[in-house]
Amino acid sequence: MPEIKNAVIYARFSSDMQREESIEAQVRACKEYCRRKHYVVTNIYVDEAKSARDIIKRDAYNQMMADAIEHKFDVIIFHKIDRNARNEFNYYSFKHTLSQLGIGYEYAAQNIDFTPEGQMMENMLVGFAAYYSRNLAKETKKGLNENAYKAQFNGGTPPLGYKIVDKHYVVDPHEAEAVKMIFSMYLDGYGYGKIAEKLKLHGYRTKDGRNFAKNSLYDILSNEKYIGTYTFNKTSRKAGKRNMHVKQDSEDIIRIENALPAIISKEDFSRVQEKKKANRHRAAAYTAKEEYLLSGKVFCGCCGSAMGGHRCKPREKVYTYYACLNKERVAPNRCPQKQIRRELLEKWVLDHIASEILSEKNIETYAKLMLEEYNKRIQDVGNNEQKLKTQKTAAEKKLNNLYTLIENGAADQFDIQRIKKVKEELSQINKKLDELSDMASYPEVKVEVETMCNLLRKYKNLFANSKKVKKILIETCVQKVTINRNIVTLELTDDSVSALMVPRTGIEPVRVSLPEGF
Repeated sequence: MPEIKNAVIYARFSSDMQREESIEAQVRACKEYCRRKHYVVTNIYVDEAKSARDIIKRDAYNQMMADAIEHKFDVIIFHKIDRNARNEFNYYSFKHTLSQLGIGYEYAAQNIDFTPEGQMMENMLVGFAAYYSRNLAKETKKGLNENAYKAQFNGGTPPLGYKIVDKHYVVDPHEAEAVKMIFSMYLDGYGYGKIAEKLKLHGYRTKDGRNFAKNSLYDILSNEKYIGTYTFNKTSRKAGKRNMHVKQDSEDIIRIENALPAIISKEDFSRVQEKKKANRHRAAAYTAKEEYLLSGKVFCGCCGSAMGGHRCKPREKVYTYYACLNKERVAPNRCPQKQIRRELLEKWVLDHIASEILSEKNIETYAKLMLEEYNKRIQDVGNNEQKLKTQKTAAEKKLNNLYTLIENGAADQFDIQRIKKVKEELSQINKKLDELSDMASYPEVKVEVETMCNLLRKYKNLFANSKKVKKILIETCVQKVTINRNIVTLELTDDSVSALMVPRTGIEPVRVSLPEGF
C-alpha cells in the first residue's frame, strides 16, 4: 500500500503572459497528481500576480515556508519548476531548507526524481527558468527604451494635464488649465495650501480623484514634461521596485527635449525652480529644534488625525502650535480644527497632572496607595518571573532552529525576517526579566506614610523646575489629548500606577472648554 502523506499545493501566476485562470489549471493538475499518489491535500497556497524572482513579496509562499518550519505537512506539490522560483539562489535555498526540515517537494507536470539523471534534469530546468526570467526582463527593458526614444507612453499614470492617445502624450485642455494655475499662483507668491484650496474651488482633482496635497503640487512644479521634455529612467529600480528618492546614473537616463506638447513656458519653469531653491534655503535658515512635550499624544477630534508640532516665524518672533496633520498635508479637506498654542496646551495638561497627582490634598492618599501597590508588585515577582522564563525558553528554541538554517546555508530573506522578529521578542522578555530581577532585590517597604509624603513633595518641586521630569510625567501618565474645536479632553493612562506608583482608580477623562487665546 502506498505511503499516505499530508500534502500542500502551491500555485502562482505572474503578469507575464498569464491569466488568473491559470491558477485553477495548476491546482486542478496538482490535485489530480495527489489523487494518483494517494496524498491528502491539507492546504492550498496561492500567490496572484507575483513574480517568481522576488520571494520576499510572495505572501502565500512565505506562509507556506513558515508552516513547513512547524512541520504542518510532509510534501509540497508545484505544477512546474517555474511556479517555484526563477532564481537559482532562491531555488536551491528552498531545496536545502526543505531537506533540513525533512519535507519533500514534487512537480505534477514534470517527472523529476532523485536519481543522478533526475537531478541533472532538475538543474537544467532551473537554469532554463532563470534564463527565461532574465531574458524577459532584458527584452522588456529594451522595449521600454525603444518606446522612450520615440517619446511614447511607458505605463503608469500620465501627469496631470496629459492624456494618452495611441501611446503618445496629448494635452488634456481641462487639466492643463489646472497646471497653468498651479505654476502661475506659485510664481505670484502663493503657498501650497492656498493653491490647493483654489484648485478645489474650481473643481480640479488629481488623476486619482483626490484633493491636491503639498507633495502632489511639489511634484507637478518639478516635472519637466510640462516644458516638452520627455524623460525616462530618472529614478532607480532596486529589486524591480521604483525608488523615487534615488536618482539613476545619468548615462542610463533617456532625455529628449521638445518631444512633448508643452503646457508651461521654459522661462516660467526656470523661474519656478529658482524660487523653489530659494525657498528651501530660506526654510533651512529658520529651522530650529523645538521640543513638543505632547508629541504623539494629541489628536484632532474633528477628523481623527494626529496633531503635530508646527512652527512659524512671520517676522522676528517664533510661534509654536499643535496643528492637525491632515489639514496641514491636504489643505482643501477643510478640517475645521484650528491651531492650538503649544505653551498653553502643555501648561494646562501639566497643571492637571500636578493637581491630580501631586496636589497637597491628595498626597497622603497617594502615598498610602503607592506603598500598597509597591508591596503587592514585590509579592507578584515570583509568578511573573516564571511565566517570562517559559516564554524565553520557547523564543530561544525558535531562534536556535532558525540559526541552524543559517549555519546550513539554507536561510532566505523570509528566515532573516523571522529571526529579527524573534530577537525583538526575546529582547522584550529579557528586559522584563531584568526589571523583575531588580524588584526581587527590593525589600518590602516599611516606612511611615508621612515619610512618603515628604518624598512626594520633593518630587513635586523637581517636577516644577525640570523639563525632563515634565516629559517623563507626560510620557507615563498621559494616554491621549483630544482637541475638538474648542473642547480639550485629557485621558490618563491605565498603567500610570505601575510606572509612577500613582493610583488610577477614580481617574476619568477630563474635559474643559479652551479659554480665549488658545
